[in-house]
Amino acid sequence: MKKTLFILVFSLTGLSVSAQNIHRTVCQGNLVRLDSMLINNAIDVKDNRGRSLLHWAVACKQKEVFDFLVQKEININGEDFQKKIPMHIAVHFGNEEYFDLLLELQPNNDWIDKYGGSLMEKAVTRKDSTFIKKLVSSGIDINCTNERGSTALEISQRLNAKEISKFLLLLGADQNKVRSIEMKGKYMGQPDPGLTPKLFAPNFISTEEQEFGSYFNSNGTEFYFGVDTDGKSEIRYSKLIGDKWSKPKTILSHDRYGFNDPFLSNDENRLYFISKRALDGLGEPKDVDIWYVQKDKNGWSEPINTGTNINTNGDEYYISFTHDGTMYFSSDGHATEKGKETNHDIYYSKFIDGEFQKPVALDNSINTEAYEADVFISPDESYIIFCSTREDDSYGRGDLYISFKDSNGSWTKAVNMGKEINTQYYEYCPVVTKDGKYLFYTRNQDIYWVSTEIINEIKERNR
Repeated sequence: MKKTLFILVFSLTGLSVSAQNIHRTVCQGNLVRLDSMLINNAIDVKDNRGRSLLHWAVACKQKEVFDFLVQKEININGEDFQKKIPMHIAVHFGNEEYFDLLLELQPNNDWIDKYGGSLMEKAVTRKDSTFIKKLVSSGIDINCTNERGSTALEISQRLNAKEISKFLLLLGADQNKVRSIEMKGKYMGQPDPGLTPKLFAPNFISTEEQEFGSYFNSNGTEFYFGVDTDGKSEIRYSKLIGDKWSKPKTILSHDRYGFNDPFLSNDENRLYFISKRALDGLGEPKDVDIWYVQKDKNGWSEPINTGTNINTNGDEYYISFTHDGTMYFSSDGHATEKGKETNHDIYYSKFIDGEFQKPVALDNSINTEAYEADVFISPDESYIIFCSTREDDSYGRGDLYISFKDSNGSWTKAVNMGKEINTQYYEYCPVVTKDGKYLFYTRNQDIYWVSTEIINEIKERNR
């Protein structure tokens, strides 16, 4: 699921049995079985991220399988859903051997113009000077741009990767091609997205890194969001000062523990988040718990665990609150029957006398045998939005679903939010702004936003 993206890049979750087996076979290097399976599977079979058998052979460093697939005339530049080819996988893992093999197989130099910018992006975000030099020596222009219009130097400076920036300048990077990105005004001055989801604040909030949960305060003057950097998540913050938004800065990070999914309490004096932080703040990372920091005269307190009524030996994810302070969250540790194995389900916990009460699971109109998590509850509890990985009506790896309260106070059966919201990518981390105008969520590791009129339309369609 999305909180474990950085644990295993090539997760098998969500694949059909056939595709799952053949890609696993490639990773295991079982040539005999692979040859047999290709009798009933096309050579270009893809996993649920659009990745080919060759992507997997490179990722798993299976040279014999790699050679076998090339002999079978597999497309060496087959794109996944993110338009990444096996070369990108080689750069991602810093694998020069496989990059060189793929480079020798290129029939011409067309790959340079088509993928040069994204390959440079990958090397820079990994802070891999060796691969940057290799890419330039392979013919890629040091000043080429990626799909966001960013040069390698602009990316490095946005990441504050000073040594990489110096290295790029030595290689001939042009400082004049680095854009100055400023955000001004309400919602960072972004044009209203209407009913079509749009990338939010590109090259300022949504960047080449991986952005996750996000949250505006009630005045719309502070913005909190989670970012995965170097395989570990941290929480960043931007503030509207005058009419200009401050450059995002990190407010919660650790050399051992990750922090993600920020969400303010109703009085905005607590910032909740999730983390594998050890209870004593010193030990090895544990399961994911829900934590918070308390606002004080010096900024924010040290992290405080929300306690055993909420947290278990399993994982607890994401947080949102109703008007009365009831917390909605997901967990795979609050099984309703002793010894029962459970995927993530959604729960709520009342906040009474300063303490969260024993959680209650939502019924089967929301929770199923599939994964349910990343829950946003409207403050008046009129609707609930969450992420699930269901197979029967899915558009991709994970979709957003919605349920409404009926006249009897019961939840209606959750429905997929449709192709307007969901794609072949993973959609998660939904949150609606305090003014009720916009739905924010994460797609393809970027933050998107859309008018909440889409919620009203879905409600009307499902009456």
